[in-house]
Amino acid sequence: MLEQGTNPNAAYNSSERQSEHASTCHEDTRKTILATIMAWAQREDDRPICWLKGSAGSGKSTIAQTIAQRCDERKRLAFSFFFSRRNQDRTDVTKIFPTFAYQLARFLPSVNQPMREALVNDPAIFHQRLEDQFTKLIVNPVLSTIMPVSPMIIIMDGLDEYGGNVPLVELIRLLVDALPRLPFRLLFTSRPEAYIQDIFSTRSIDRKTYRLALQDFPADRDVYKYLCSCLSDIQIRRNLPGSWPSIADLTELARKSEGLFIYVSTLVKFVDDEYGDPQRNLQCAINSHRGLDSLFDQVLRGAQRYPCFEGVIGAVMLLRDRLDIDSLGRLLHPVDVRLALRGCLSILVVPADNGYIRPYHASFQDFLTDADRAKDHFLDPVKHNMFIMENCIKLIVADLENNPEGGVPLGYACRNWCRHFHLILSDMKGFGSMVEALMKHLLQWLKNWMCNVGSLSHVEQLRKDLYSVFTYIRVGQIYLNCC
Repeated sequence: MLEQGTNPNAAYNSSERQSEHASTCHEDTRKTILATIMAWAQREDDRPICWLKGSAGSGKSTIAQTIAQRCDERKRLAFSFFFSRRNQDRTDVTKIFPTFAYQLARFLPSVNQPMREALVNDPAIFHQRLEDQFTKLIVNPVLSTIMPVSPMIIIMDGLDEYGGNVPLVELIRLLVDALPRLPFRLLFTSRPEAYIQDIFSTRSIDRKTYRLALQDFPADRDVYKYLCSCLSDIQIRRNLPGSWPSIADLTELARKSEGLFIYVSTLVKFVDDEYGDPQRNLQCAINSHRGLDSLFDQVLRGAQRYPCFEGVIGAVMLLRDRLDIDSLGRLLHPVDVRLALRGCLSILVVPADNGYIRPYHASFQDFLTDADRAKDHFLDPVKHNMFIMENCIKLIVADLENNPEGGVPLGYACRNWCRHFHLILSDMKGFGSMVEALMKHLLQWLKNWMCNVGSLSHVEQLRKDLYSVFTYIRVGQIYLNCC
């Protein structure tokens, strides 16, 4: 009776997961993080929730797959559900608890009878709200049977791919609120998205949660081992020279991966393409970051919905010097930097304190500034340097008059507005004689400004001159648009 309302594709060992090439961690890799999670799973302490967070492509699902298999082998896995944005049936919230009940009944046969009675007494359970489904199909049947000695493990992977009509926080809260009565331990994995961080930061959930961040478990050596093993298999299977790949190539690829297993797994598939030359493909891979482009595209499309996202991401990538979050906000005022980047927390490190924003992966900036790779996400240097320069000038005009001491943002603006101006002109291909005339006209002004920038008596003239620069650049933009 339960099977009709379930989603068999969501379990860790489903055929659909197999078709997605879902795999467990390679032998002799990820030992520390796996041991840490398994130790948590065996405890019976006051932190029955484990939240594993990590950047996009860092291997969270593979770790969850491995933990699910190990717990299943040890007769501890009560339920596994792997959310997937690519597969609509694995975001269908109405099937979560019937699927939970179906898997639980196979794991704990003693709940079969009370579940069957619940369905007979109320055949409409599948169409009821989540709270009623959970109570009738899970809570009551478990409470009516003899409890197992060891706690049962529940694994939900990819919370950031959950797309149900019911808010994610309600689903998690239902599970968490039942923990005092039920012998469950909950393992969740997700990207560190802001809304998910908010859920796990609520008092009732936070105090029960054991947090793990994948970035705290360096994977460089594991990536190297994984590469060695996979490429060695290709070398044997494709009858390639025994010296291939070289240690230098392996080291370079491991360095470029920066711990992202998705880069490595994609790279291995590319190298082993049946219609290609593995040796040539490997060299192409060394000279590119193509394995991450689709991942970046996915993240950035979701991030575009946040206000000021494009301007902030452009500034983070193109500023000459790194600015802390508060200083960046002042330079781009009025902008809420954290809000603008909420959709990018899986590919950008946005510290909780007033630190510096940086990409998790070094190739992210390469991707954004390469028009062929980034396509719709390309950061046009003229447009974004213009935006930065405009904000530098606004800050200079406002602060030199009212706050001559300045501070970090004003210091950046005074030192670097001209550099951004130069980059604008450098990228205006075809500007030709207009640029030459512009530079001649501005030469004397630049000398005067540099000599007098610290004097308040020149503020009014400075304001006029800076707005003149705007006019020249706007004329240049109009000229380029007409060409």
